[in-house]
Amino acid sequence: MSTELKRASALGTLIVLGGNNIPWITSLEQAGWLCYRCYDLRTAESLLLEVGPCIGVVDLTQDEFSLNGIAGVVNRNKQARWLALVREEQLNTESICQFIVSFCIDYFTSPVPESQLLKTIGHQLGMLQLERKVWPELGQFGQHGLQGNAAAMKKLRHQVKRMAVADMPVFVQGEIGTGKELVAQAIHQASTRAKAAFVGVSCEAVNASWQITDDDSQPEQSRCCFSAADQGVLYLDEISGLNDERQQELLCFLQDGSFTTAGGRLIQSDIRLIVSTRYPLEELLADGKIREDLYYRLNVLSLTVPALRERGEDILLLAEYLLLKFSRQYNSVAKSISEEAQKLLLNYPWPGNVRELISQIKRAILLTESKTIEVEHLDLPRLVDDKQSLKKIREESERSALLTVLENNKGQISAAARELGVSRATMYRLLNKHDLVPPPRHLRQS
Repeated sequence: MSTELKRASALGTLIVLGGNNIPWITSLEQAGWLCYRCYDLRTAESLLLEVGPCIGVVDLTQDEFSLNGIAGVVNRNKQARWLALVREEQLNTESICQFIVSFCIDYFTSPVPESQLLKTIGHQLGMLQLERKVWPELGQFGQHGLQGNAAAMKKLRHQVKRMAVADMPVFVQGEIGTGKELVAQAIHQASTRAKAAFVGVSCEAVNASWQITDDDSQPEQSRCCFSAADQGVLYLDEISGLNDERQQELLCFLQDGSFTTAGGRLIQSDIRLIVSTRYPLEELLADGKIREDLYYRLNVLSLTVPALRERGEDILLLAEYLLLKFSRQYNSVAKSISEEAQKLLLNYPWPGNVRELISQIKRAILLTESKTIEVEHLDLPRLVDDKQSLKKIREESERSALLTVLENNKGQISAAARELGVSRATMYRLLNKHDLVPPPRHLRQS
């Protein structure tokens, strides 16, 4: 019998993380529950994405998992209503208490009072069923940005799984807004380094000591990103933003596993490096945006995150997920997208990719007072008729982007080209294409 048929006939679905001898599971199964036991967090993550809304029980009494690892799984799967099982003495541990308060709806100490636990689980099933009536699509999707049925997304997920097990540097390439950092995080979560830190750094902000500052820390408490990511993953966003000196330091670190700060402090660290770029890798090297020796050191594994326009019908799946997510967050009544609005979403070229779609859905949710998102709630160019070509829409979007970047840079073409990450020659070609070349300046007569 398939999982879908079992789930349809089951009273409810229960997923237990960890634990050994759990007699009350038999009672639940006899009552008609579909119960799963997971001793591996990766298996649990896959199962949670498949079954959707359910009751989850985290057995912490056996100390089988890293608390950070469990917290990551629970935090990414909010469609489950979580209960915790702990030993009495564990309630004296601040991290355990913080986990329960942050992620769980209730907890029980061992020995577990079976009748009370079953009563609580039954009540939470009622809450879950009520929530399903209000939000029928809740929990059908995984991490936003990585779900979908398009061939490009299936290939991406397969690459993420394969690269996660190989502890080597990864080059993530993709247009702005495609979700490159999300892919890097997925690789980290599926790897043997998942229990350690994931440290993301913008290369343009890297200083001589490679320091990062936590949001709630003072500048003097800054840490070197190499030490902060020890045993984990260091993600460098837009590698072309590193100047030549920083690139040389990164190369030396990769060769020696150590880095000496500007103050003379020696830092030795074991990290996995994941870097991203919006440029094609060949262009990155050919245009001198990265040192050749560093490029070959980093480019061991590489993957490309597909642009949103390449994902076909998945655009609607992602839009519906975002609608669900942000409607709940902003307490909006919006629950669906009209057919005309769906058609507009599918035909728009999405130059800003997933990031732009997120902004559009947020805007629509905040503007509408009805249950349905309509065309007028989206700030997108409308189709004059069904025969209007995708090429024309893309050209209009490209022209609008050029006007915006020129305005931001007060008409200075060099500055605008830098912001777009293109050469002056390419910038002039684009301006000529859209008839936006400014008139020549004339010397003022004395």
